[in-house]
Amino acid sequence: MLIGVLHLLPVDDPNYLDHAVRNARRLEEAGVDAILVENFYDAPFKPKADFKTAIAVTVAIRDVIHTVSVPVGVNLLRNACRKAAVIARYTGARFIRCNAYTDIVLSESGILLPEAPYVKGVKTLADVHVKHGVSLYPPTLAEAVEVASTRAKPDAIVITGRKTGEPPDPVELATARAYTDLPVLAGSGICFNTLALLKIVDGAIVGTCLKEGKEVDLEKAKKFVQNARAVLKPKRPLLLG
Repeated sequence: MLIGVLHLLPVDDPNYLDHAVRNARRLEEAGVDAILVENFYDAPFKPKADFKTAIAVTVAIRDVIHTVSVPVGVNLLRNACRKAAVIARYTGARFIRCNAYTDIVLSESGILLPEAPYVKGVKTLADVHVKHGVSLYPPTLAEAVEVASTRAKPDAIVITGRKTGEPPDPVELATARAYTDLPVLAGSGICFNTLALLKIVDGAIVGTCLKEGKEVDLEKAKKFVQNARAVLKPKRPLLLG
């Protein structure tokens, strides 16, 4: 499973929706299996996202879903998983990503509290020990993966490096696979020079690698997808359709 990330422009940008639709088309043409829409350029992020941002993301996702045929998902930063689930329900998005699903995370947005008890009725990709934060509980990655998998049952576990663009530690990817039967996705830092990591996982969420500036580079994205498929051999398929 290769999930291409569509990094939305700031909500006040006059090209907000045109940019979303244009880049969604490029991601689909490049051959990704799904598109994750994310309010990447709205930093600094509020923990739960404000009303204005949630509405803007909803409209962008509606337009993207009308434009492409692949499954579309929502990541409403920093950890507005409940709002993301509502957006998915009313736009037809197929899944969400939740940065603090069962972890307690100290972040630049404050303390992110677990959203798993409140997220219902939507496929969820759950970060464990997410980037740009320090996980306070569960204390180890192994415990965090096991807790998420057995006590909250998301649809996949996401493992990241420490920040955007940094790949996960291969030891951590292997640890995650050992402590869950769910699909494990690499959630950051996968690009041409880190394709070997795809041998460990069942898929990847890829954003920065596919862009030049704030635009998806179609030829670069096509080349990445082609190269990634030659390496990726998932043992636990993630079904988002």
